[in-house]
Amino acid sequence: MLDEFIIEGLRGKSVATVKTYRHALQQFSLWLDGCGTTLEHFSRTDVQQYVTYMACKKKTAATINKVYSAIKKFCRWAKKLDCIEEVHIIKAPDYKQTAPKALDKLERKRLEREVNRSGNKRDYAIVMTLLHTGLRVSELVALDRSDVDLSERKGELRVMSGKGNKARKLPLDVDARWAINKYLEERTDDNEALFISNRDKRISVRSVQHLLEQHDIHTHQLRHTFITGLVRANEDIAVIQSLSGHNSADMILRYSKPTEEDKLRAVERLYKD
Repeated sequence: MLDEFIIEGLRGKSVATVKTYRHALQQFSLWLDGCGTTLEHFSRTDVQQYVTYMACKKKTAATINKVYSAIKKFCRWAKKLDCIEEVHIIKAPDYKQTAPKALDKLERKRLEREVNRSGNKRDYAIVMTLLHTGLRVSELVALDRSDVDLSERKGELRVMSGKGNKARKLPLDVDARWAINKYLEERTDDNEALFISNRDKRISVRSVQHLLEQHDIHTHQLRHTFITGLVRANEDIAVIQSLSGHNSADMILRYSKPTEEDKLRAVERLYKD
């Protein structure tokens, strides 16, 4: 039944969304099995008790809401609407009111310096591409060599598998062009992937995550750094939406919210004159 839902109920959804929903529903199915029922026969009480169970396990409100979204989607597809009526869900904090965690200038420079000093041209090209294009990691690993055009004066990157399956083109500045070019110059294989692993396979999302974890950085922070930089440079919101691949202006406005560091600096500067 879960496989049918993935094929029919999630048609057109991104690979990441399908993966998230599948995992959430597999976990729900395992819990239901322990309670003596299945995805076909569960009731509203089962849903409410599963939500309570997740809360007791100290799952965050954001995680619980993500899981419940998957259950709701499944229930609508399976015509089990009564199972999601009046279910009490912990309200997640309004993410639109908080600024995503971006790297400050010193952190960004430190990351660039450390990765460059490692001598690994692939890793440096990955970091510079993420920092200078704001790509999602899933978009980065899906890139082929044919998606990149490079010359001395300009460069362009075509994202063919963006969120919502929407393609977009991104300009490459001189630093990103230089890093990618230096990496490709040392490649002798015929793999179509832009970034490959040490085993000559297309690099995985997990490999990129591991690369950045070695520097105590989460992959999303590089995307947040790119978009935050555009917002704080007062670039037109339409331009930022086009570059970032965000459909909603509200998502962009998130980046203009003050961070805890911004508020701390404001207080520290007070009365210094």
